[in-house]
Order: sequence, then C-alpha cells, then structure tokens
Amino acid sequence: MTNQVTTLTLKTEERVIAGARQCFFQHGYKASNMTLISEHAGFSRATVHKYLKNKDDAFRKVVHQFQLQANNDCKPILAKQLACWKTIELIMQTWLKPTFDEVSNQVILNDLKYHVQHVAQDIFSQARKDIEKMLSDVLTKAQQQDEISLERINVEPKKLATLILASLDGLRGHLEKHDLQQASKDILRVFQLACGQSGVI
Repeated sequence: MTNQVTTLTLKTEERVIAGARQCFFQHGYKASNMTLISEHAGFSRATVHKYLKNKDDAFRKVVHQFQLQANNDCKPILAKQLACWKTIELIMQTWLKPTFDEVSNQVILNDLKYHVQHVAQDIFSQARKDIEKMLSDVLTKAQQQDEISLERINVEPKKLATLILASLDGLRGHLEKHDLQQASKDILRVFQLACGQSGVI
C-alpha cells in the first residue's frame, strides 16, 4: 500500500511540474502565477501547493528537471566507451541544447532566460560543474591510456575541461542555435589538434 501511495505521489508531482513547465513556456515567467500553473497542471491550487511552494519554486523545479535530464542523457554516452574526442563532442552537444528549446515566442524566451539568471542560476552552476567533471574524467582516462597528450599545452585534464566548457559557453552566448553544432565541432577540433591529434572528430 505504501508503494502505491508513493508511486501516486510521484506521478502527481510529475504532472504538477509538467503543468508548471507548460505554463512558463506559454506565458513566460513574469505573467505566470500559481493559479495559472494549477490550471495547466489540472489540479487545485491546494494540491499544487503540496509540491510547489510558490512561483519561484515552480520555476526552479522546471529548470532542475532539465538539468537532470541533461545529466541522464550523458550517461549512455559515457557507457559507450567511444574515443575521447567523440565522447566530448556528444557530451557538449547535450550541454549546448537550449533549456527552452520548445519556446518559439522570442519575448517569452527572453523573459525566461532573464529570470533563469535571477531565480535558478545556482542550478545552472551546479549543472555546469557536473558537465565539467564528466569532461575532466574523460580527459584523465584518455591521458592515462595514452589516447591524448597534454604535454604540448602543459595543462592538467581538469584545467582543459574548464577551458573547453568556457569556450563553448562563449559560443552559446553569441551564436544562433543553428550555428552552434558546427561551431562547437570547430572549437573541439582546435583543442584536439593542440593535444597532438589530427584525426577528425
């Protein structure tokens, strides 16, 4: 009986968060409120408040769900045991996928991006640390197996992971979505060549 209640609670929470996501994506952060979120979720405000304290909490949980999904999407990539730079490329494609990819209205998109910086920046910071550690682990393993050499650039795997991620963050901040994939491949190729490898990613 306890397991059934727990499963039902989880399903309700998932539906509430899905409703919040739909609400934010349709109306933006500023125009959304708990009443609208309740309507999108299909539950009373009293039920919604069991899972979401307020609008900020709802927004944070929506963003957190995206970041968890990004981390989960990286797990099968790491499990494939691909070549170092191919693994890094696939991880970076996951990282570069826009959080609000489904939002086509530019005004709403700008509103959501703005409020991420003020309401959920710590969630993005933690996600960034998680991705950076993944890259560092991949580079460390590749170095130990003599798949790459970092002598020429004289940096440790952790520092190289930081540099790669910072470079790709810069691309994400200045390029349109349709240009990101090719630009990220170009940047990674530069790092690959700097590590003494001429193979194509």
